[in-house]
Amino acid sequence: RDWADPLALTEFGEREPTEAWTWAGPGRSVTGRTWGGCLEVMDEIAVADRTPSNEELEGGVLILETSEELPSADRVRWWIRALGERGALAAVSAVVVSRTPATAIGSPVPSADERKMWRAAQRDVVVEQVTNYNPDAVVCVGPPFGHVRPQWILPYGGEITVDGVNQRIVASY
Repeated sequence: RDWADPLALTEFGEREPTEAWTWAGPGRSVTGRTWGGCLEVMDEIAVADRTPSNEELEGGVLILETSEELPSADRVRWWIRALGERGALAAVSAVVVSRTPATAIGSPVPSADERKMWRAAQRDVVVEQVTNYNPDAVVCVGPPFGHVRPQWILPYGGEITVDGVNQRIVASY
């Protein structure tokens, strides 16, 4: 539902089961302070000079998401690659990327197969780019936070543990 629709307070629209999370990188557990946000505004954050230094990101957990604006996998690749070129990917110990939205309000709903392929394409470019810039980072793609429903709330600026051994994420609030 459109956020301006009063029914959005009581109705959630259609739901579908989430895909299994994708884990990449070394099988280790890391705990770090989170930083990140929606990729569609990350360049604006950088232009506003609100990005932490790589030293401030050191050992942290980068949390990223996309929105219902549905950026292409190529666009996601460019954003992740830019974070790599900046040195942010090399600084963090883990990268967690939300389940990718695959529908947009007011647009035709793609088929289940199309939505699955959309998410897989974005997942693949994230894993590819993070691995290129930091093969030691634990990577998890698929948890439901950000612009998806159901939606977890993650502690932005707080600590989370990304456990690549047991394939789980634990947040401290």
